[in-house]
Amino acid sequence: MSFYSLTSTFCAGLNQIKGVEGSCVRVQAGVKLADLHNYLAEQDLEVSFSPEIGDDTVGSLVVCTSKDSSVDGPGYLSALVTEVTYVDKDGCLVVLSLAKDPSALLAFTCSYGMMGIVVEAVPEVRRRIAVTTTAYAFMTRSGEDAAAHLAQAHAFSDALFAILVPGSDHLYIEARSKASSSAAQLARSAACFLQGAPLGRAMAMLLSGANPPTTHYRSAFVNRYPAVQPGSRRLDFSFVEFDLPQLQSVVAECWERHFEFKDRTGWAPSGDGVYFVPRGWTQQRALQHNVSGAKALAKPCGNFSGPPGVSFMLDPITGDCDDPRWLQFNLEYSAWAVSRGATPSLSQSKGLLPGQAGLPRHLTRSRFLTPHYAQFVE
Repeated sequence: MSFYSLTSTFCAGLNQIKGVEGSCVRVQAGVKLADLHNYLAEQDLEVSFSPEIGDDTVGSLVVCTSKDSSVDGPGYLSALVTEVTYVDKDGCLVVLSLAKDPSALLAFTCSYGMMGIVVEAVPEVRRRIAVTTTAYAFMTRSGEDAAAHLAQAHAFSDALFAILVPGSDHLYIEARSKASSSAAQLARSAACFLQGAPLGRAMAMLLSGANPPTTHYRSAFVNRYPAVQPGSRRLDFSFVEFDLPQLQSVVAECWERHFEFKDRTGWAPSGDGVYFVPRGWTQQRALQHNVSGAKALAKPCGNFSGPPGVSFMLDPITGDCDDPRWLQFNLEYSAWAVSRGATPSLSQSKGLLPGQAGLPRHLTRSRFLTPHYAQFVE
């Protein structure tokens, strides 16, 4: 179970896209990300953020953790938001904007929806950028070997997504880069459009060697999934954010922890999803909007609130999330990650215990505070 905000529960009917306003788009909170991408594509526009799960609502993404190995843009939606309208504890509509209330707006995006219910948001858009993805498969002898491949690929790519599979000694990497001018021109032609097959949907092709570089737009990364039925198998993951200088040691330790847990319990996750997300976009956006004191402006807490730099996520994944050993693994994994200085997410980290992460009390209101988030208030 993922603990998103009340926004996604109460605002599912608020699903209107009101339209493009200059360099932004005004949307109601219940609009799904995949629908927003489709709407903008018709106008040759996009938001730079396009994670795989397209059924997330814009309202929940404004206030909860999100991630995407984005090309030339923020890897989390809250960094794109220039204005938000929400219902406060007294039932009144409150409008916060980057231009007038930058600190208040950034604090609200760290609240996990515990300050109020998002009604409307205004994220920035841009002209669509064609992206070329190239997939690679490596046989890895150790965690250190896998980390070395990841570091090299990260250094030579605009963005990177990877799947680490210690159980089979494999590392799958999808390097993402701005398309060349010729490839971008082809991508703008409907007759020559090359539909991309991002790594999560192209594993069989990759293993067969039949996965050449493809050029597509960011919307190709966004998928829709059928509703989960009771007892059905489904993909699950747990989010943890590390700082890039820790890549070598963290990947090596994670590799060893996989085998140690398998030897001890007879079970281990399927692998780990690896994402790279630059920090510091809030400062850059504020500078673009001529906000006073923009260079010092940053998210006050939570994920991606560190100084400008690069974070990487090393997310355990499984297709068997009902196995009790999945919870046991995450209890141990979250404790280990926090001990290594990682920043977990209150909405996406599994097995997280009070004291391992916190939610500042001033970012909550008793009317909206749920039992899950209440245990982390500090």
